[in-house]
Amino acid sequence: MHKKILKDVSDEQLRDFVDDALMMIRETNHDLYETLEHHLYKETYGCHFNDWLLNDATKYMVNEDGTIGPHWNVEQTTSVAKQNGISFDKFNEYDWNYVMNMMYSDYYGAVPNDTISYVRLSRKFLEDKDAKEGKAFKYYLSMK
Repeated sequence: MHKKILKDVSDEQLRDFVDDALMMIRETNHDLYETLEHHLYKETYGCHFNDWLLNDATKYMVNEDGTIGPHWNVEQTTSVAKQNGISFDKFNEYDWNYVMNMMYSDYYGAVPNDTISYVRLSRKFLEDKDAKEGKAFKYYLSMK
């Protein structure tokens, strides 16, 4: 029956219905809501960060240096990637920024506190030969 209904519904009606349904689920089962939200994101954008998900993922990072939030912005990490010959073939600039900030957040004080140390860690993380595409995004989801 639902396939017949979906055939005749407008895109706007469908978006409104899905939004209302997700809000009802959010109020009653937050874990299910997050799972559905992540699946919807993945189907829409793939297994990579975009600007607004990156912002959401980094704004509450509790850094080892006592600060909260991202240490670098996208422009800074993209620039340092280019300076170090890193190409965005298997990951994008938002994935790179997330990982750079994650490495800073988690390993500050454990490695020399210079940008190149975080570049090396981030590169190893993202260019891991054993990892499938979308490692940064999948890691983020697993840590939520």
